[in-house]
Amino acid sequence: MLRSPSLCGICESLLHVPSKAEPLPLGVSVNLVGVSSYVRSPLTAETFFARSLGQIGLRPLEYRTASSPNWAGTCTELIWHVDHTNFFEYKFGSKTYYFRFPIFYCKMVRDGCPIFMEAAGPELPPDELKTTQPKFRDPAVKAEMHKKVMKVKNCRYLMGTTLENLKSIIRYFAVPKGEEDIRIVYDATASGLNDHVWTPLFWLPTIDSLLRSLDTDSWMADCDIGDMFLNFELHPSAWPFAGVDIAPILEPEELAQVSRWYHWVCNLMGFKPSPWSSIRTALLAEEVIQGNRLDEENLFHQWEKVVLKPPGPSCVPTKAWVSKVRKDSTLACDLFTFVDDECITGAGEESMWQAGHTLGAKQAHLGIQDVARKVGEPSQTPRAWAGAVVHVVSKLGVCVLILEEKWIKLKMIIEKYIDLLLLGAVELDHKDLLSDRGFLVYVTRSYPGMIPYLKGFHLNIEMWRGNRDAEGWKLPSKVLAAQDKRDSLVVTVDDEEAELAYLMRKKTGIWIYSSCASFFGRPSRSYGSHCIPVRPTKVVQVLYGFADASGKGLGSTVQGYRSWSLSQNPSNPRFRVGVWGSDDESESSNFAAAGHLDLAEFFLFTDNSTAESAFYKGSSTSPKLHELVLHLQKLETGHGLILHVIHVLGKRMIAQGTNGCSRGVRLEGVMAGKDVLSFVDLGKSALERSPALLAWIRSWCLDASVEPLSPEDWFECGHSITGVHAHKPPWRTHLWAPSPAAADAVLEELLKACHKRFDTTHIVVIPWSMAPYWRRLFHKAADCCFTVAPGTSFWPTDMYEPLWVAVVLPYYRHSPWQLG
Repeated sequence: MLRSPSLCGICESLLHVPSKAEPLPLGVSVNLVGVSSYVRSPLTAETFFARSLGQIGLRPLEYRTASSPNWAGTCTELIWHVDHTNFFEYKFGSKTYYFRFPIFYCKMVRDGCPIFMEAAGPELPPDELKTTQPKFRDPAVKAEMHKKVMKVKNCRYLMGTTLENLKSIIRYFAVPKGEEDIRIVYDATASGLNDHVWTPLFWLPTIDSLLRSLDTDSWMADCDIGDMFLNFELHPSAWPFAGVDIAPILEPEELAQVSRWYHWVCNLMGFKPSPWSSIRTALLAEEVIQGNRLDEENLFHQWEKVVLKPPGPSCVPTKAWVSKVRKDSTLACDLFTFVDDECITGAGEESMWQAGHTLGAKQAHLGIQDVARKVGEPSQTPRAWAGAVVHVVSKLGVCVLILEEKWIKLKMIIEKYIDLLLLGAVELDHKDLLSDRGFLVYVTRSYPGMIPYLKGFHLNIEMWRGNRDAEGWKLPSKVLAAQDKRDSLVVTVDDEEAELAYLMRKKTGIWIYSSCASFFGRPSRSYGSHCIPVRPTKVVQVLYGFADASGKGLGSTVQGYRSWSLSQNPSNPRFRVGVWGSDDESESSNFAAAGHLDLAEFFLFTDNSTAESAFYKGSSTSPKLHELVLHLQKLETGHGLILHVIHVLGKRMIAQGTNGCSRGVRLEGVMAGKDVLSFVDLGKSALERSPALLAWIRSWCLDASVEPLSPEDWFECGHSITGVHAHKPPWRTHLWAPSPAAADAVLEELLKACHKRFDTTHIVVIPWSMAPYWRRLFHKAADCCFTVAPGTSFWPTDMYEPLWVAVVLPYYRHSPWQLG
């Protein structure tokens, strides 16, 4: 994937000239695209940039907007970095070309994001500063540290200073990296600096974010940002507290030639605000890179509209619920960045080549390093991203998997414990269990269907805590009160014998009972290919079912729709009425065995919120409920089923007819001939359900003209973007009103908007449904939140579920900067 040159018209950096008498340094070589100049005589900056810009046809007065006391030093640094960069490599690091960002953010990009100091930073007397950095006694470690620290210094990420200008020192030390290398760690916690700053929470994309932009025609490409933190400036207010003493790595003769004291001028690893600050600037750069979405010549991020395909009449099972599409109805190219790891998505190989080239060229245009050696060519089977691997397989669809070596390790771990149990082993090594569980938890990020199988690890690892039965389940308080504390199945942590037994277990391993073997069972055969379809190429039918249990009575209704004609010719509803027993259990198994669940997507509605929570958590502290979760997970993996368990209130269940069905009443809701989709409104927003809600919001939000954001506004106006490099004025209010099905995608955009700009008020209203999909994002974004129960004039009783409202406030100008 060809990258454009990183050399830029550095004369543009002189567009922010504070004074016409500011001289440029002599003998500075300036490399430009199409322009080559050399400062041989003392020219004023005004004269120099006027001559240079005349050669490339730019008008300087268009950009002259800000003055800066650091202008001369910043321009000198830009010129130096450009002069030491060639077409292929940033030999001595990089500097962000702040003048190519939107004007509103030029100063912030040039000086760095502000540091939120909660108290005066740490300050030590000069004598203590001289002894803060420990010496390196191992000559080999010292030599490696010398090489790495001097590389950072030579890239001018460290700038020389004097001891009088420093208030604290950042310690650095070495940790092993492989067998022959070391990694240098800078520790801003030891100096107390991290304790004096406040850093906002921020969101990072997950594998679900990536999956939302993919279909069976999608291609992907991997890219990487070089020097992710060091690419962006550290705010000058932190310089006095970010000192570095390089004397311990220097020989005496070297120390006589160079300065001992330096301070960081770029975001350093180990400083708490560095991730937030660097990612914020990268997100602003992403806006410049993406450009105008309505420009048909925009090869990277052109899209026309947002298409919603939520559960219900408009559902298309093989498509994402929220997607950005072009005029030709193909998915638009998009960019997902997990810190410095980038993934581009798009429809077709050719569009990916064009998007990848555009990304690299525009990042170079902004002075952001694009690491060419880590660029992957467009593929439907790319490398891992954000801890998981996503492939588009022609016969399966969009699949999630893990790397082959990790898959082999996974099988070895599972087979090891199965073989031990089959051999009758009764003792397992405690450390091995902890280590293997850690790896298995990592694997469940890609294979959530394996979460229930880890319950045996959890139970046995924690059995030493006592008050548990033979299989490790916690005993109810009533059972504990009735049993003797010395029972062989019950031990208390206060018992001296139990403490001694715990110490013995830590050495010899945990006692494991053979009856726990069921939790170590082998995964379903669908894992044999280690490709788990999350968006299959084929879904035969979509099922909507309601299930209700009242004591020993039960009632359920299921109605199916062919995936190619969802809004037409639904199947006749199936229902079950009676008292739960072994016959009903076998009947449900027969329903699955008959193939009704094969290649289907099933939306199962229940008034049991505990069952919903346990299903998405993947386990439960109740043995019976955990067995239910395990059974449902086996149905998914064994039949190619996509299952959604959704909690609804009992009143909706009554209106739908299933509640009456459990009592033998067959003249309500779907039992009376109504379509089940009339009771499934997962694709309707709160304002679509109750238009009177808007007037109520306007009555208290202090903005009588506030309007809900449209689906297209979620990606532009909600970020305060009003055009290319244009933004809304601060202190505006945005109203986000997504449907429950779109809430997770919309809240991710809200969190991105809050990360970039914290001078805007956001209001979020979502009907309480499908909460496990978006609840965590909702609470992460909200400064304050509350619920509105059905029964008001603006949220009537036929809404059934409550309305959840969140308010995100602008930051304060002082501590505490954020209310939440």
